Amino acid sequence: MKRPLFEAIPGLGKHIPSLALAKLPTPIEPLPELAPNLWIKRDDKTNTLYGGNKVRKLEFILADVIRSKKKDLVSFGAIGTNHGVATAIYALQMGIPLRLLLFKQPVTSHVQQNLKLMHRFNAQLKFKGSLFRAALSFYLGRLLHSKKRYYLFAGGSNIPGCIAFVNAAFELKQQIDAGIVPEPDYIYCPVGSSATLAGLSLGCTLAGLKSQLVGIRVAPSHIGPIPACTRGTVHKLRRACYRYLCQIEPSLKGIELPEIQLQDNYYGRGYGHASNEGLWAQQMFEQTQIELEPTYTAKTAAAALNCCANQSDKKILYWHTFNSADVKDLAAKADVTSIPKELHRFLQAQPL
Repeated sequence: MKRPLFEAIPGLGKHIPSLALAKLPTPIEPLPELAPNLWIKRDDKTNTLYGGNKVRKLEFILADVIRSKKKDLVSFGAIGTNHGVATAIYALQMGIPLRLLLFKQPVTSHVQQNLKLMHRFNAQLKFKGSLFRAALSFYLGRLLHSKKRYYLFAGGSNIPGCIAFVNAAFELKQQIDAGIVPEPDYIYCPVGSSATLAGLSLGCTLAGLKSQLVGIRVAPSHIGPIPACTRGTVHKLRRACYRYLCQIEPSLKGIELPEIQLQDNYYGRGYGHASNEGLWAQQMFEQTQIELEPTYTAKTAAAALNCCANQSDKKILYWHTFNSADVKDLAAKADVTSIPKELHRFLQAQPL
């Protein structure tokens, strides 16, 4: 499969493995029903089985797992994590056992569906209660077992996951050059575990795009005293990815990276909680037949719509990261009687 990043910088392709899981490039469409200066990048269409931005990451992450020859994969996330669902589906395809450490979040029908899907696709689910306890278990496990297990940060945010979005930025550059979309002044994306914003920011810089990346924080800024979703965490991952690419291709050295733009004012009550502006964006997007969910995409779409209204002379690209494939039938096939007992109460709860 051709990778725009490797076409532009051939020396990288010899050293960075990837799998063909996603249908790329994903479309870019104008949204004149919502704003004359708004476009959408349809990463919800990365795969007809299960799409979203995680599939891009998993093309590089699972290839790295296979190269590492480690026996299984460990990650963590909320009980309704989209990352967990995507990883369960595509790790199973690759024959990679997956263990997920889960923490509580507000229960919606989408959360219940995702919990069933993770179980349906053979992920070993371990409920840890709080985000802090799940993260602590993850880091302790990595300290003790990293030689035999591949530890993947929540959301698929490691260097391979970041490279996937460096490649996505070069994909966007090709679509701009082909006249599919004008070069955006601003690109809006949700930020939870950092890789999407970090990779796009690095990729746009390397590709020579002048678009300003704007991340919308949708996850807690800190886990206890530890920074988790801040400008610093995004920059740290971007810098690590850039250094890795420079080790492979020294000609990339010396490029000045822009400041990270991360907005906090759309976060609302917390992770997984709907916000008033997000609900407004969901209602607006109903006109386009494009589904948003309250945790990530609704909050980011609200920010993009507000920018369209406030800066009508600017071109805005909203990067849509949610899965649009219908997975209701897949979830219905899950044997919920065999889901771990401590997770049963979330399936039996009345969804918000």
